[in-house]
Amino acid sequence: MIKNIYDMLQSVCSTNAARVFFVRQNETYSDLLNSVKKRAVKLVKKFEIKKGDTVALLSANTPEFIKSYFAIMSQGAKVLMLDTGLSATEHLNMMKRTNCKLALAQKSYFIDGGPEMFDIETLDNEDESEFVPADVERGDLAMLSFTSGSTGNPKVVGLTHDNIVSLGEGSLMYKPVIHPGYIFYGFLPLYHIYGVVINIIAPLVLECSLLLQPVLNPKEFLKDFAKYKPEVIPAVPRVWEGFYKKIIDGVKEKKKYTMMKIIIGMRGFLRTIGMGWLVKKVTNPIQELFGGKTKVLISAGATLKPRVRKFFENLGFVVGDCYGLTETTGPSNFNFDFLRADGSRHYAGPLPGNEIKINNPDKYGVGEVWVRGNLVMPCYIDNDEANAEVFEDGWFKTGDLGMFDSKKRLVIKGRKKQVIVLENGKNVYPDELEDLYLANDDILAAAVLEREIKGKVVAYGVFQVKPGTTLSKVSMLLKTSNMMIAPYKWVKHFAITEEELPQTSAKKIKHFEITKMLDRGEIPNREE
Repeated sequence: MIKNIYDMLQSVCSTNAARVFFVRQNETYSDLLNSVKKRAVKLVKKFEIKKGDTVALLSANTPEFIKSYFAIMSQGAKVLMLDTGLSATEHLNMMKRTNCKLALAQKSYFIDGGPEMFDIETLDNEDESEFVPADVERGDLAMLSFTSGSTGNPKVVGLTHDNIVSLGEGSLMYKPVIHPGYIFYGFLPLYHIYGVVINIIAPLVLECSLLLQPVLNPKEFLKDFAKYKPEVIPAVPRVWEGFYKKIIDGVKEKKKYTMMKIIIGMRGFLRTIGMGWLVKKVTNPIQELFGGKTKVLISAGATLKPRVRKFFENLGFVVGDCYGLTETTGPSNFNFDFLRADGSRHYAGPLPGNEIKINNPDKYGVGEVWVRGNLVMPCYIDNDEANAEVFEDGWFKTGDLGMFDSKKRLVIKGRKKQVIVLENGKNVYPDELEDLYLANDDILAAAVLEREIKGKVVAYGVFQVKPGTTLSKVSMLLKTSNMMIAPYKWVKHFAITEEELPQTSAKKIKHFEITKMLDRGEIPNREE
């Protein structure tokens, strides 16, 4: 039995010693393990890091981040994951709050007034033969992350070696679709739980390779896709929605949209009668956009719109739509449609060792999503009040509202705190409306909020629009979209801006911040 995270690393690297792990650097699994040992020796000899200490990581996506991540944990110390998008003041507060002893950071992130800073990209010349792993149990803390704090004071999530190892063990259920040697694309920030899951742990345990990209630039993504041809591309929903719109806009410009829909919709029949070449003529150019070898697209960090998932599935990709939180070590549930090795079909479900239930569902089956199992954190650190609020009979109350569809796929309706309760008692779910309005090409991002207009509670929209889009144009778009839903859900009052709406590092829209912007009059272009 795997005892801790280092045990897991050592086991996989020994079995796959000659396989390439870091693609761009052409470094093998054996190279990775040796580098981890050297970095660990340096942590012990130079900085006297020991079991129970806290060491921060503050870096973009580099191999040194991952090597340091494993090295810290090999000594029983806790890794503090710091968001590079935060301010120096926030970094200092987080390090002080967690009694951080050392920060491994890129030089551009060095700050004074906190723990000692060490350049994470420094070459290690230590002798790996001096490496001694600490005596670490699965229940020991391994990783600390701060929640976003967008609706209150940020809390410290503590994940254990058991949480991370269980994540790795659970990931093995996807071997039928993610094969050894596949290349994972790695542009997601490694400090975020999604980056940890899909660009550190999953590629490792599935015996795959990792192509790291530290620059968040779509042009660089496309260059990498063409050169390296990754098989697995993880991203956040905003990225997939961007690719979706890019593809649709391109087809519409060539006046071939209707034909594409017909051919893709009839792809099974056309292949049966020997016209698979016609299907390939439509799908191959889109496949080539991702390099031509991509098999699996993964989405997490927010809700993937069903129409976007279905579009890419129809093109032949396997689409993994993941739901989870930092508190649940990421993917507590995967909507992932693929054939198992035994020929049966998998549609959805939590990773092994975990359960999901909808608590107190309404007549439509919608209720709060509760999670229980080996991926759930033991607690928020030093926060008895928050722990009492979120745990009940071993279940973690996520604060998200959801339901199961006919195939047991989890459908998230939105945050419990963001549901709009109208005066007639009916509920309006912002996610549903945002998806509806985003189908309009002129609307680039959407947030639906609760506002009071002329003494009545209404669903209020804030839209990021293409340059030159007017209030009257948006009003017309909304009226057309509204015809597809019940009248009580209609958004009639709204504001528009050409500026990007505030987002978290996972590209989730910050509804709370947008409400404050409206209150301060910072989005004056309104229709009320």
